[in-house]
Amino acid sequence: MDPSTESRIPELGDVNLALLVSLVAGEHCIFSTVVESVKNLQEEIRVSCERTFGIQPAVIECTSKTTVDEFNESLLVEVDDEFEDASERRDGTKLPTFEFDLSPPADRTPGRFESIGNTLDDRRIADIVIATGLDTAEESVQVQAFELLRSRRIFTRASMHLAPKDLLFVVILSRPTARLSRHLNDMFCMSHVHMDEDGLPYTDGVIQKHDAPTLQLKDLSYLRELAANVSLTAEMAQYLHNVVIFMRNSRYVKGGVTAAATRQFRVLSMALAPLHGLTYVPPSLVALAARKVYLHRLVLATSQNEKSLLWGSDPEAIEELLDGVTVEDVIEDVLGSVETPL
Repeated sequence: MDPSTESRIPELGDVNLALLVSLVAGEHCIFSTVVESVKNLQEEIRVSCERTFGIQPAVIECTSKTTVDEFNESLLVEVDDEFEDASERRDGTKLPTFEFDLSPPADRTPGRFESIGNTLDDRRIADIVIATGLDTAEESVQVQAFELLRSRRIFTRASMHLAPKDLLFVVILSRPTARLSRHLNDMFCMSHVHMDEDGLPYTDGVIQKHDAPTLQLKDLSYLRELAANVSLTAEMAQYLHNVVIFMRNSRYVKGGVTAAATRQFRVLSMALAPLHGLTYVPPSLVALAARKVYLHRLVLATSQNEKSLLWGSDPEAIEELLDGVTVEDVIEDVLGSVETPL
């Protein structure tokens, strides 16, 4: 790895690191924090996209009243032919940020088509979308988000818009225990829980604009190339497979170990290697990837559907066994049960 790039990675905070991993892996990410810190976390992610990565973000604040049309509009930004990359915008000038007000305009009249004189909509989908409270939005809005991530395009009343090749969709949950709809949730590779004690360097003013560690687009491309060439030995591939099997067969797990999760588990394990200065995947990175991939996915068993009930287990004993078990506990139990290759 380029020494200058490698030296900047340890300077990144937990939020920046989570964004970097997502960008290198080419996968989407879910953030969560305490309710009181959601707005601050949103601002931290927005500023991180601008200052650290020099990427143009769009910020969406979803509510239960958000409509599909409003959601689609919020994804779009104006095409700026003169938009410069990160290396050319470190002079203190403000990068463009696009925030969308989802309150309906008062003078809007319903109708499928606008006036015939309207010009073609030439806006584009933002490179990074930061959606806060998407879990509170109606199912139709979450379905639209799913279609965007699946088909990588959206249809508005005026045009069809294709998502950029390296689109990153970031969701900030409205509360730590919230979940997205089942299929949308499965589109997100990893989740990151931000703790208040970790701080928010940009929002708290710890990092000044001229001191911000920066990673240019060429650095991200270089890290992606390294991740694609990481060595995954047969023993490590078997270890990764065993973690998936043990996770699926755990008595504590009812669901969530999907095919998409297995694919993303492998991708994330390889993407973490160059960030640690490695050209291969060790067991420790597989364990780290498992904690990120399955944290938002696992559906825990209850005393009504635990597997051993089929064989006559006592429901009261099962209820006592499952009491207090968390997703984090289950992941650690599985990792402790799988034999680690030497």
